[in-house]
Amino acid sequence: MAARGTARRVNERSDTMQYRVSGTTAYVPERLPPKRARIREVSSETRRNRAKASALNLYFVIFLTLVSIATVYTCVRYLQLKATLKAQITANEKLESTLVNLRSENDALLENVNNTQDWNHIKDVAINELGMKYATEDQIVWYNTDDCSYVRQYSDVPK
Repeated sequence: MAARGTARRVNERSDTMQYRVSGTTAYVPERLPPKRARIREVSSETRRNRAKASALNLYFVIFLTLVSIATVYTCVRYLQLKATLKAQITANEKLESTLVNLRSENDALLENVNNTQDWNHIKDVAINELGMKYATEDQIVWYNTDDCSYVRQYSDVPK
């Protein structure tokens, strides 16, 4: 038999096996056979318990079905409400823009009416043609009001 040489591991940090060979024969590490898992006999009671645990019970299936239906209904209802809310927000924005346009048109028309009226002409026609006069002090009746800024006349003013 040939003399075996000595082998020494060179790189111990590496995952690969590298050996330096001195002598005539390289060292071959022995590989152990992999450990076989022991197959144990399982009793029939254990098999029944495992089958019961893995099988779905009818009540559990019904429960899961109801929960799934409730979840789907909730999701669909949420999406419907979200779409309704988005439509209402869009309609509200349109109404607000219409309101802004109407207010600007109304302000423009009011300004136009105020600018086209000749108040001096109206005063001149009222005094000269219609015979209107300014009120004198004895024609003015003063009232004290506590809670509002104007007085409603429900009957004739006494003299």
